[in-house]
Amino acid sequence: MASPDTPKYRLNPSPRISANQLAEYTLASPSRRQSILRNAKFAPTFLVIRYSEAKKAICDFLADDSRPIAKLLEVENAQTVKSQGGGSAFKKNDAMLSAEAIKEFRKVLNGNKLPKTLVFEKPTGNFPKLDIGGVDISISLDLIAKNNGNGGVGGVLIQTSKAIAAKSWREDHSRSVASLIWMLSAQCLADVGKVDRKYCFSIDLFGQSVTSAPQTYKRRLNDIEASCSEISALWDSISPPSDYEG
Repeated sequence: MASPDTPKYRLNPSPRISANQLAEYTLASPSRRQSILRNAKFAPTFLVIRYSEAKKAICDFLADDSRPIAKLLEVENAQTVKSQGGGSAFKKNDAMLSAEAIKEFRKVLNGNKLPKTLVFEKPTGNFPKLDIGGVDISISLDLIAKNNGNGGVGGVLIQTSKAIAAKSWREDHSRSVASLIWMLSAQCLADVGKVDRKYCFSIDLFGQSVTSAPQTYKRRLNDIEASCSEISALWDSISPPSDYEG
């Protein structure tokens, strides 16, 4: 937890936003867009990181070519036990959510939604930000997907949002995220293999879906570029939160 002397917010003077925020922005109402931009410009310095155990277990599982389902179940069961034991309410709730996320991922596996021709590896470093229309977009890839048969590669991002939304909204959001993953992969993974749209995808755990970058890439790119132009134009006028102390 941040110390009492730590500012509540970090000011980002230049336009910057995460892939998930940008994907939501393209679908959001005007009032929600204002909230997204305020959170991007005045970023909270203390962010609650949830699902860390679930994401680690899933990445470990996929990066192991033997795909040991027993190890995945072991982590899921351990998190369930932790959620029912001692500790703070936050830690117990976080453990419960991680157990639920792994359970949802197992449903994705059982539905054969992941291409079986792919192998996965963990990235060894950080990726640069995408620059679209003067907006820096951060994308934290969880895995790199490879098809050793044809040399194709792509980036993978695991989405853990449990927020209730219409299935069509989640699907559209995932397509935008996957499109951004494709753009980043084209810039950063070309030396690893031939970047392929089909291997650039988001895994939406609670939506139980695996979404590759869509074939209608140009239309979606136009929407993303238009959103970034709007964000860049609005950035200086974004007002701070009421408790901003800067």
